[in-house]
Amino acid sequence: MLTFNETGAAQAVEAIRSILGLNGDVRLQVEFEAGLHPNLLAYEKIQPSGIKLPSIEKYLIGTTSMLHQPTNYFDAIHVWRCACMVQYIHAALEVLTAKQIRGLNARLIRLARESSYDALDAVAFELIAAAQYAVHPAVTHLEFTPETPEKVTPDFAVRFAGVDSSVECKKIDRAKNYTVVIREIVRKRLGPVLLAFRESGISALAELVFNVDPRGVDQHRLVEASQDALRWQTAIIEPEFTIKVVRLGPYDSPTEAHFPSHYFNWHRYQHRVRSEWFGIVHNLSGTFLRLKDLPKDLQGGRCSLLNEVEWDAAVKWRISSADVIRKYRQFTFERVFGGLDQIKNYGMNSAVHLWLESDFSLSGRKDSFLDLFNRLVTNQRDVFGWLTINETMFEASPKGRYALTESAHMIRGPTAIGSHPLVSGVFAPDSAGDIGEFGTAGELPDIDE
Repeated sequence: MLTFNETGAAQAVEAIRSILGLNGDVRLQVEFEAGLHPNLLAYEKIQPSGIKLPSIEKYLIGTTSMLHQPTNYFDAIHVWRCACMVQYIHAALEVLTAKQIRGLNARLIRLARESSYDALDAVAFELIAAAQYAVHPAVTHLEFTPETPEKVTPDFAVRFAGVDSSVECKKIDRAKNYTVVIREIVRKRLGPVLLAFRESGISALAELVFNVDPRGVDQHRLVEASQDALRWQTAIIEPEFTIKVVRLGPYDSPTEAHFPSHYFNWHRYQHRVRSEWFGIVHNLSGTFLRLKDLPKDLQGGRCSLLNEVEWDAAVKWRISSADVIRKYRQFTFERVFGGLDQIKNYGMNSAVHLWLESDFSLSGRKDSFLDLFNRLVTNQRDVFGWLTINETMFEASPKGRYALTESAHMIRGPTAIGSHPLVSGVFAPDSAGDIGEFGTAGELPDIDE
């Protein structure tokens, strides 16, 4: 499990810029920290950033902003991912450049060029995985396979114990279309609920459970039920949903807080990433602190540091429908079988690593993993050594700590050598393989403990 380290992050930013030959846009950095580009770090499937920029630059800008606090604006929701990924990429590049791995330059060009987060993360995963293989004591040679449009090939070749194998790395998009659609619908459904609280001048916190697909929930009835729950101080149970609402008292914090931020979400709404909740939708009216000596040409941007909360409301939400949760947990097997095809003629013990991001609210993807396993058994045509699903969860704690945790789910194929893959964990190799039943992630301690 990797956590944010200020010194390590600063070194990582400098090293990546040096290796990739990126000078950085100083003006854009200060404009971002002034709040003139508040959506710069947003995941483009959810919120367009408004600026065309290589995604590695966004990761570097986000990480740098953590090192420049206090600033007029701080994107506390997105920077934690930037900092984690920058440190992982830096660690991988240190290994691969020191070992002078053949074919690395072509990957560095892609790393510097990709303009979507999913594409960048795919390249980063390939580099991070290659670094884990490169440092394995049994590996005597590793090189990246040249990429050509005429032929689909594995990502890199590995030699160990006299055996030549290949490895293919696949990244599942951070959010699939179904998830994006559902989250957007929930935001639209809850906007009028928050507006009704605001019009009544009441700060409130609601807990909402959708018993059906949120697209089938009547908007008018949801607003009515939220007001009834507030008025009568009891849960309102409908066939489509259940909602309960409590009044919030005046906000008081012993320390300054950014909004939005994981710190504020916990201390005000008792919401955190590691929970049963699929998400939180909130709104706030108040005053924010501004930097005193901000130059005139940098003024007018968004501020994030709260001064006083005049009114606020939030809705924590989750889904209980087994059918909707199943669709949430599902991921496309197309890339899995595509990866297996890429290694089938490239030696014994060849492997596919699949990076799959999960949420704590999903409580694992056991059914999806078993479905994949059963398909492999039924097909009886896939020739591979190992298929490892590297399932990760990015976590941000109430105390402002950030971490990435990993569980490795391994399937042994017909050409496997030994009882365990050469590399299982990619991000957290010391703990990723410590799982019990297949498809069930191991329990990890709270990062605040």
